[in-house]
Amino acid sequence: MKQICFRRLFYFILVPVLLAGCATTTNYYDNLNKLLTQGKFSDAVALNEGSKDDIYGKKNALLYYLDRGMLLHYNGNYTESSLSFEKAKKYSEEYFTKSITTEASTLLISDNMRPYYGEDFEQALVRVFCAINYIFLNQEDDALVEARQVDQFLKTLKVNYGFKDVYTEDAFVRYLMGMLYENKGEINDAFISYRQALDAYKYYVKNYGVSTPKELVYDALKTAKKLGFSDEIREIEQEYQLKQKDTASAGGELVVIHYNGLCPVKIDHFFEISFGKGWVYVENMDVKGEEEQQVEQARAIVNSIASDEQIRLAFPKYVRENYAVQNLGVKVTALNGLSSTGVMAEDIGAIAIKGLEDRINRIRAKTIARGVIKFVLAQKVTSKVKESSGEVSAWFAKTLLKTVSAATEASDKRSWRSLPDKINLARISLPEGTHSVEVKFYDKSNNEVKNQVLNNIKIVKGKKTFVALRTAN
Repeated sequence: MKQICFRRLFYFILVPVLLAGCATTTNYYDNLNKLLTQGKFSDAVALNEGSKDDIYGKKNALLYYLDRGMLLHYNGNYTESSLSFEKAKKYSEEYFTKSITTEASTLLISDNMRPYYGEDFEQALVRVFCAINYIFLNQEDDALVEARQVDQFLKTLKVNYGFKDVYTEDAFVRYLMGMLYENKGEINDAFISYRQALDAYKYYVKNYGVSTPKELVYDALKTAKKLGFSDEIREIEQEYQLKQKDTASAGGELVVIHYNGLCPVKIDHFFEISFGKGWVYVENMDVKGEEEQQVEQARAIVNSIASDEQIRLAFPKYVRENYAVQNLGVKVTALNGLSSTGVMAEDIGAIAIKGLEDRINRIRAKTIARGVIKFVLAQKVTSKVKESSGEVSAWFAKTLLKTVSAATEASDKRSWRSLPDKINLARISLPEGTHSVEVKFYDKSNNEVKNQVLNNIKIVKGKKTFVALRTAN
């Protein structure tokens, strides 16, 4: 009878309360993705603005401004987008400083309770999207300021993690920076960025399956030639088996930036292990720094007990979203069907998944340590209740603590959800003047999924003209 009463209490009161928050957030992102898929970006902006307090709240302020900046960017509100991204950068810098002390105090509570700090690649990309905003606002100097901020940030990552095989460089960022420098006539900086991008794509092909774009190799060769770097030309030509292109042209170039798909989503990956096995797992972890201190905290308590009861744990895991469009093609009918095919330049989803894999051991160590400490505390509380109020009360206390612990066990599934999964680039040289360009989007079998005509594309001699398009279906 006692068990039946308690189960009823749990299912009718506790479960609905716990699931309400999850359902609200899930519904929000389902609706947001639906609007992105339909290309209703202004509606997505409105949905985001109306959800600032209910969905995001103070601890997710960084996520709010990241999403807001991204959605405004998709909608062509570039000034407002940059203002939002600037707020995101301030929160990110502030949280990075605070995280050093905050992390040490989160052992006993879920990571969801602390502010969202943002991933390293997210902090690099926010500066990239700021730079692209300034390109579309014809503020090239401000775009270069953002490019230099990216450079400084990536240098910081190298100092912090240079000894590890993790994200410390971004090939697409370097590639885009090179084009920005080249557009501004800063050829030496352009060559350096192109060279860094070539090196970064070697890591990309191995870890993310993204190959070096041929146009990048030609860019590196072209700028090296302008600088008279004959040794570098020979080295690049030999390594990539490509010769310099004839760059004599009276026109400029159109660069289509294609934001494609929906970024992977984190889900809970649950499993249960016995308390004893859980602690053995923690003891065998190779943890250092803060994690080592946290494990030491747990060890002091664990040494006093022994039990084979189960503990429930949740770790984050990424799952890919489905979408049809895989690539794009650009065609100019008025110029005898002059065309170009896009290539993948950045697999954001792959970077996110690899980044989580790189730090999953730290997450597991912390989660298991937290799980065993919660278990031990529940045992202690139950023992105290038994001493003071008897076995019946102790049974209720133990069952309640175990149930709440299991029901509230959830991994930190937060991420910048409005990001595209991939970024493709399509580049085509065009005569100086104004053009109409047809852009077609294809699925993995090269069937056309949709098309879009871009009118009044102005090409300036010796310059690159950028446009950005978003597909999520």
